Parts: sequence; C-alpha cells; structure tokens
Amino acid sequence: MILVDVYVPSVNSTYDFQLDEDVKVGLLIEEIGEMVCRREHCQLDGKMEKLLLCSMDNREIIPKHTTLMKYGINTGARLMLL
Repeated sequence: MILVDVYVPSVNSTYDFQLDEDVKVGLLIEEIGEMVCRREHCQLDGKMEKLLLCSMDNREIIPKHTTLMKYGINTGARLMLL
C-alpha cells in the first residue's frame, strides 16, 4: 500500500488515498471515482471508463492496464483524476 494525493479538478479538491500498488490502474480509477462521489455527494457525469489517472510529477497519463508499482508510482506521489 502506498499513500498518494489525488487531485480532482471537477470538484477542485485533493484527497489522500492509500492505494494498493499491485492493482491495475483501471480498477483504481473506478474506486477513486466512487469514493470521491460519495464524499462530495455527487454523481459521475459521463462514463467511468473515460476517466484518466495522471501523474502530476511526471506529467503523464498512467495506462489503465498497468499497476502503480510497474509505472514507478511511490508513496508521496501526486496524481490527478480527470
């Protein structure tokens, strides 16, 4: 498990997440999206599969088929959910 900050521009907020670095990014995106919506009492507009997870440090989109570990994301990383 790693601790990361996830910035969500659609609600202009940053959240602390503890994520399993061995889980595929596609599944993490769904989990993060659901948790943010629960916290903000909102509903996701559009489709979940269109969401992207980006590394703010590397300025890159993290491929959904990889894991955070394989992509080199470690504790303290800054991510963005778009």
